[in-house]
Amino acid sequence: MRIWYPLLVVPLLALADQSIAYVTTVWACTHQNLVAVHVVHAPFLLLAAVGVVMAWDRWRASAPAKSQNDMLARRHFVAGLATGVAALSVLVIGAMWGITWALPPCVY
Repeated sequence: MRIWYPLLVVPLLALADQSIAYVTTVWACTHQNLVAVHVVHAPFLLLAAVGVVMAWDRWRASAPAKSQNDMLARRHFVAGLATGVAALSVLVIGAMWGITWALPPCVY
């Protein structure tokens, strides 16, 4: 059941990253500290990338057996779905981090 981490936890990491980055932006604006905003995104991006690697590895491992029966085909499909969900979450976290590079935290 290692597929649940990339399928369910990684999108929750993206949501947690957005929430914590929003709170950190308010703090960074009042203290004029830009480093705190960037430090928030790094661990979330790393944990989400681990999820992508886990899902992709599971998807590749289940590819030869998918034609044997329906249960193995479903496992292959869920592993592919988890790869896509986790990759999209990594893209979202990366996009949020990219915005913090382009805009200062005190934009009103």
